[in-house]
Amino acid sequence: MARHWLIHSSLVVVVALVCLTVGFQAGAQETPDKGRPNSLKVGQVQKVGGKIITAEDLIARIWEYESMLKPDQRVLEPTMSYLRDTALLDLESERLGLVITEAELDAETDRQLKAIKAKVKSDTRGTMTYEQWLTQQGLNKDDFETYVHDRSKIILQKRILVNYFEKTEPSISSKHILVKTREQANDIIKILKATPADKLDSVFEDLAVQRSIDPAAGITRGKLPRLFEHDDTLVHEAADALWKLKDGEFTKEAVKTDYGYHVFKRDQTFKPKKRSLEEMREELIAAPTRTNEEEYFNRWARWVFNTQHYKVERRLPGFDCKPNELIQEK
Repeated sequence: MARHWLIHSSLVVVVALVCLTVGFQAGAQETPDKGRPNSLKVGQVQKVGGKIITAEDLIARIWEYESMLKPDQRVLEPTMSYLRDTALLDLESERLGLVITEAELDAETDRQLKAIKAKVKSDTRGTMTYEQWLTQQGLNKDDFETYVHDRSKIILQKRILVNYFEKTEPSISSKHILVKTREQANDIIKILKATPADKLDSVFEDLAVQRSIDPAAGITRGKLPRLFEHDDTLVHEAADALWKLKDGEFTKEAVKTDYGYHVFKRDQTFKPKKRSLEEMREELIAAPTRTNEEEYFNRWARWVFNTQHYKVERRLPGFDCKPNELIQEK
């Protein structure tokens, strides 16, 4: 069975490679110099005789090839997600009046390059310089630092917008206990109802450690991440139950989700002072990078889509439609 799988996998790779290339003598065709003026228009990437190859043809071909690769080896789908996210950053920057200055870009570029150099030194234990690392990676120093400079705008937009959201939007702290059956949840609710108010918090956390089937309960004691309304961190049944509670209250009935039965407790509501982005600009730019930064960005993105109602449409040649053709109504 293992041998059969190995042969099958090898065939997939061979087929993909064969489909990717059309055997012609290497070097027989002239390779145009970078940026050489020609007759091609925007959206056209190559011309062979009178045959025009468009960007859509290229995208469709890449999709066709990558569909035979493992998901973690693909580039096109992650690139689509990246472009969607950067578009969202630009839209929110425009809505909130955020314009990144050249001075801020230069300062962030220096900050990023210093971090990269420090990482190279740490990873190689001081045996390799930044310049040697660039050579090892096959990177041109000027091109790489231009790339870092261009990326700095996105890094700054993320840091400013995500932290502005977290520091100005209302949120709550809360806990939950997850069990397999409604009877188990009702038993916990019965215990909580009999618990004095001044001991409710500690009893709830103890029950989370002792009875919750949430794998993290032993460490978190049932505490959930900070929640913002409409951030889709929790499934709708759970979020609806929590936002209906007042501070200090717990659900008097079990809340059923696909994970099991929950008992929720709302601890505290945070209502920060609403300030303008410009007023907080320096504070936001200086915010430290956190370990789970991508999770915070994804939470912000979900909240933005839910509150600003941006519509996402996609037309991926090779997947949604044939290249250079409109999607047909079904």
